[in-house]
Amino acid sequence: MGLKVLITGGTGSVGRQLSDFLSEQNVEVSILSRSIKNNSKYKTYVWDHKNFLIDKKAFDNCDYIIHLAGAGIADKRWTKSRKKEILDSRVITTNLLYKALSTSNHKVKGIISASAVGFYGQTTTESNFKEEDQPGNDFVATVCKAWEDAVNQFQKLGMRTVNLRIGIVLMKKGGALEKMAQPFYWHVGSPLGNGKQIIPWIHITDLNRIILQTLQSTDMEGPYNCCAPDPVNNSEFSAQIAAVLRKRIWLPKVPSWALRLILGSRSVLLTEGSRVSAEKILQTKYKFTYPQLELALKSLLASKP
Repeated sequence: MGLKVLITGGTGSVGRQLSDFLSEQNVEVSILSRSIKNNSKYKTYVWDHKNFLIDKKAFDNCDYIIHLAGAGIADKRWTKSRKKEILDSRVITTNLLYKALSTSNHKVKGIISASAVGFYGQTTTESNFKEEDQPGNDFVATVCKAWEDAVNQFQKLGMRTVNLRIGIVLMKKGGALEKMAQPFYWHVGSPLGNGKQIIPWIHITDLNRIILQTLQSTDMEGPYNCCAPDPVNNSEFSAQIAAVLRKRIWLPKVPSWALRLILGSRSVLLTEGSRVSAEKILQTKYKFTYPQLELALKSLLASKP
């Protein structure tokens, strides 16, 4: 293929798998990281968004930037300082890339950036959100909107920009599924909240393949929902995990108040969620490897812990 990409967030759980996948497709991968690790498989360049520093050599012979960097939105309680870190790790890093590219000679053709389905707001409604819909007004939606606005600056440099609004990424290690499935292994899994909240999800294989298609298809621009065309609610999701693991759900639903007590305001990530349309990505002729949840779970979950 001959493409050369620079990945931010390349040491994260998604970034590592994407790097390996693209490398297998003959894409030359390098990464931006806060430090250089001697055992890294990929050429690494250093950046530091807190001090607005970046090694501009990272852009040498680079065709595309894949921007995945961002503090984990569910990792810690949403204190005031943590919310600032979540926002800054996305917006300031994007601004750092933009300033570096706007003040240097380069041949970068475009930027493909992660965003999230949280763009539409953490709310359970009957809506089936499409890319042209307006953003929500809660914390996650505000972060996603600011993140995409920062990415769209690159259009001023004549670069193709793509914002991938990604759902819950299902993978064997390091993702949400690992935590979601653990209680079921020990026979204590159950739905969360009222169980009616929709979980927009995507298998890591399909996310990797969509990113590859985005690199190859120069007519792809703007926002795309990156979710499988089989959204299910939390009760259905829980039931399918239990079925794949051959476990029985016998406990009642975990009440929303208990989740809020344990997790604080970030519990909304578990107790709210709406349908997100996959229509636009399907119109690009993309064919999902894992279009149904049952297939995805069977490929990722072992019957024993």
